[in-house]
Amino acid sequence: VPIPPHPVGLQGANGRNVGAGSGKDTLKRIESEVRKALQPLIDSKQVVVRNKQQWLEIEIRTDILFPSGVAQLSAKAQVVLHNLADVLAGFSNPLRIEGFTDNVPISTAQFPSNWELSAARAGSVARLFMESGIVQDRLGIVGWGETHPVAGNDTADGRNANRRVLVVVMGEG
Repeated sequence: VPIPPHPVGLQGANGRNVGAGSGKDTLKRIESEVRKALQPLIDSKQVVVRNKQQWLEIEIRTDILFPSGVAQLSAKAQVVLHNLADVLAGFSNPLRIEGFTDNVPISTAQFPSNWELSAARAGSVARLFMESGIVQDRLGIVGWGETHPVAGNDTADGRNANRRVLVVVMGEG
C-alpha cells in the first residue's frame, strides 16, 4: 500500500534537492542504478527489484541481512545496504522500509513477537540509511510481522522467503 505524497519538499543527501524529473523517469533511473549496484545479489536471487509503475520495490532476503531472531545487521548486510544507500541518496523520493518475518513464534525480552522483530529490522535498515546520508524525513518504517507471506511457512525454503526486508521507493508526485 503506497504512502501518500510527503506534504513538504523532500531533500536528498546533505540537504540538497536532487533527483528532479518526472516520477516514472526517476523511478526508471533509480531502478537502473540499483540493478547496477546490486547485480551479483540479483543474479543469485538474494535481491529482487520490481518496478510497480508508481513505486519501486527492492526486496532483500533477510538471510543476508540478519541472523535468525536478531535485528542487528550483519557485516555483509552493511556493505550491501551502504551500496544501496549510495544510490538512493542521489534522489529525493520518499522511502518506506518494511520488515517481514516467518510464522515461527518468537518471545524474547527484546522481541515479544514477530511484530517487534520485523519493526526493529526495518528500523535497523532505516538507521543505516540515515548514517549513509539519506535525510530522515524521507524515511518511514513498517513492521508487518508474519502477515503478508510470499510463500508457505510449512517448509524451510518458504519460511526463508517470508523473512525479508522490502525497501519501497515511492514515486514523486
